Amino acid sequence: MLALLSKAKHPAVDWDALSRRILEESAQACWVVDGELVTVAVNPALCALLGYRAGELIGTHLLTYVAEESRSVLERQAAIRDLTAHRSYDVTLIRSDGMPLRVIFNDSRLDGGEVGTAPGFCIFVTDITRRSEEETQRALRVDQLADAVARMNRFLGQICQELKDPLSAILGATQMISSDAALPEPVGAAGQGSAQLGAYAALCSDAGRQMMRTIENLSLWSRLQLNQVPVDLRVYELGGLLQDVLEELEPRARSRDILIVNRIVATPVLGDLSALNTVLKHLIENAVRFSPSGSIVMLSAAPADGRVAVRVQDNGLGIPEELQPHLFRIDPHHAAPGADGEVGSGLGLLICKALVERMGGGIRIFSKPGGGTAVTVTLTQGLRAGL
Repeated sequence: MLALLSKAKHPAVDWDALSRRILEESAQACWVVDGELVTVAVNPALCALLGYRAGELIGTHLLTYVAEESRSVLERQAAIRDLTAHRSYDVTLIRSDGMPLRVIFNDSRLDGGEVGTAPGFCIFVTDITRRSEEETQRALRVDQLADAVARMNRFLGQICQELKDPLSAILGATQMISSDAALPEPVGAAGQGSAQLGAYAALCSDAGRQMMRTIENLSLWSRLQLNQVPVDLRVYELGGLLQDVLEELEPRARSRDILIVNRIVATPVLGDLSALNTVLKHLIENAVRFSPSGSIVMLSAAPADGRVAVRVQDNGLGIPEELQPHLFRIDPHHAAPGADGEVGSGLGLLICKALVERMGGGIRIFSKPGGGTAVTVTLTQGLRAGL
């Protein structure tokens, strides 16, 4: 009679001995779970990482500590655990204090035990939270750089257009001058040719000044970005500085029948001479550009608490609300035509903001569509001589 051989039995796994050996030999955070992903053992490094005591972790399910968005990852890895003995994947854990941790699970299957029993798993946990944050910040900086480059390209396109328009006017005027000079002057038309040449010359002169102003602004803005504009802070009287600025701008204001009312007299401020002149000129010039014919541009100053608020108010078209957040950005979409149709790049306001901040001040714009615009520059109040 044949003797029936009994089926060989696999020796049972001594989980305690295996866990102690793995945990004692590893200084890395280690998590031992059974086939149902219930915690069997942990080491002190994992407890420190998660902020729990060992007794709190043992006997609990692994998914308890996994963030909601990572649970599908862990469940998918558990579903394929019989296909490969070792797996590596990223998950987000939740610490005891609620803080998320981005980690790498190096998951190895621990085969053994009786036939039909589920194997256990040893998971080495590597904290990559800082690396993940650095990668996120790096991606953000890349996006910001790409956005800055795109805005710069749009801005340069606007500058090119701003230079192209007056240059076209100059070329057109010179072409008309050449054409008129080639024609014989009709009898009895003495003096008409000179008048036409004078009109052409005036057109060329205005276009040339517009180009020169754009080039000067672009050069100054470029030097400001490179921190190549020195600032020498001293006490100056705004009333005196305004006289020189107004003498330069009065002819254009008169040509458009705009009255500039200056209520700023002896007002000492701390600032840089060149920067103050540039800021005042830009703001008053903008107010004149956007004011309708026959209106008033008001200049005023109000000292308070060691500061001086210098205000330039016009009665122009105002600025649409959706454009106001973009006024101090390099963005051609916020440029609007003035009352005479001239379109600016908005570079003047960027220059004003940079110069005012270098003098320790600030700039704000209040505008209402159809109700005019008020630009307020706040500077440090200076002490009068003898005080």
